[in-house]
Amino acid sequence: MGSDSILKHPYFPRDLSIPHYKPNKVSIQELLGIFFSLVLIVFIITWIYSTKKKFSVGYRLLLCWFTICGFIHTILEGYFAFNHSTLAGGSSYLAEMWKEYGKGDSRYITSDTFTVCMEGITAVIDGPLCFLTVAAYLTNSPYRYVLQLIVSLCQLYGDTLYLLSEVKDNFIHSELYHPLHFWFYFLFLNSFWIIVPLIMICHAVSKIVTSQGTSDFRFNNRNQKKSR
Repeated sequence: MGSDSILKHPYFPRDLSIPHYKPNKVSIQELLGIFFSLVLIVFIITWIYSTKKKFSVGYRLLLCWFTICGFIHTILEGYFAFNHSTLAGGSSYLAEMWKEYGKGDSRYITSDTFTVCMEGITAVIDGPLCFLTVAAYLTNSPYRYVLQLIVSLCQLYGDTLYLLSEVKDNFIHSELYHPLHFWFYFLFLNSFWIIVPLIMICHAVSKIVTSQGTSDFRFNNRNQKKSR
């Protein structure tokens, strides 16, 4: 009986006790289809809107990235942050999406302290910052690069801790090297929040440094003229 209660869920390690777990009713294909369709819709809407605003291709991609991140952080990760304790028995689309992703990292199913805190911060801070960054670009705010730098540092820091904490645990929360659960869910999807924030950080730093250099040059020129 004890063995049956342990093996009735698909998560690792296999001896996890998840008494309130209920299997998903929606298929993997439908869950992934819904998620990526919504991401695509947000991308297309942002792309069209930014085209009308006459942004370059690079800045349109930047706006699409932060808009998509804003929705993922606030809605998907926000749902987890506020419903983690009942997630394993949930039947909504968002709950079932997390239960599917949990096959790549069972910490999301067991209300792991670090994961809950990290996702809570991501939902409450990173999500709104992403939307604020988009708004700053659309209004040509002088704070746009500062906001881009802050939110990208938050994303990079959070995702680095998330990945390294699992490395330290010897990848015990998923089936190691599973093509879908480990390589796609855990590594591939999370790699976006390592690679793209690094690019955004370099871009923001470059713009801020250039702006500061121009300001210093003008300031020094004015002082030289006054001293003559």
